Amino acid sequence: MPSAYVHLAFLVAVCCGDVHDGLCTYTFRDVCVRHRMRDVTELRAVVDSLQAQLTLLNKVVAAIPDLRQAMKQLEGKIDDVKEESAETYVSETNKGSTGGAVYTRWGRKTCSGNGTKLLYQGVAAGSHYTHKGGGSNYLCMPRDPEWGPKTIAGFQSGGYLYGAEYEIFSNNPFSNAESVHDNDDVPCAVCHVNGRPTKLMIPAKLTCPDGWTKEYWGYLMAERYDHVGRTTYVCMDNAPEVIEGGGQDKDGVLFYNTEARCGGPLPCPNYVNGWEITCVVCTQ
Repeated sequence: MPSAYVHLAFLVAVCCGDVHDGLCTYTFRDVCVRHRMRDVTELRAVVDSLQAQLTLLNKVVAAIPDLRQAMKQLEGKIDDVKEESAETYVSETNKGSTGGAVYTRWGRKTCSGNGTKLLYQGVAAGSHYTHKGGGSNYLCMPRDPEWGPKTIAGFQSGGYLYGAEYEIFSNNPFSNAESVHDNDDVPCAVCHVNGRPTKLMIPAKLTCPDGWTKEYWGYLMAERYDHVGRTTYVCMDNAPEVIEGGGQDKDGVLFYNTEARCGGPLPCPNYVNGWEITCVVCTQ
């Protein structure tokens, strides 16, 4: 870069271009030179500043490969953290789970929520109410049965399985009594709940013990007291549904409300003679 003296000589020559009587006016030249020298000083300051910024920029550019490597390492650590978090979530979700519980929600086509999953929707069935033999429990039969490789036509004097009907007459305690009538066919839903492996049906209660989750509540039902066939007691949902297209009086296996009967060990008047027994299904 040319020295300041060269610039000064140039500026003096420029100033001396203003000649009066062949002589350079000293005062004007002195002012002019000082003015130009100030411009040169400011210009050099700008150049120095730009030079410093360029030096800094070069350092940043030189550091880019290292920054890229650091970013890759950071991305790898982030992925590791995500995987560990996912594994921890799954572990915590499954902690204490032993496969969960399975229960039948009688009178409904869906499960009750609370983390439950519908395994299949079915129709209630069992032995005919007049038969002495056969099973003594209600079954929730799938709507789409699968058959074995060999079937034999006709009856071979074995057990018979019948569909189920509501037998509720005038004592209809359900919340949707206007849509569920005597002889309507009974649906059911088989439900699975994960993480709560124990199931409990409590008769004559609407609430679950502390620490338990209520799946649904309803009314206790079974076969009629004077029928030949007996069934298990089940908890029919408080708002039962019906199977479309039913309603004919075909009998089969039947569901009757269960009523309290005083005169024995039942603690009346806590229990009231003739009142329909409630129930609740709980899991833990």
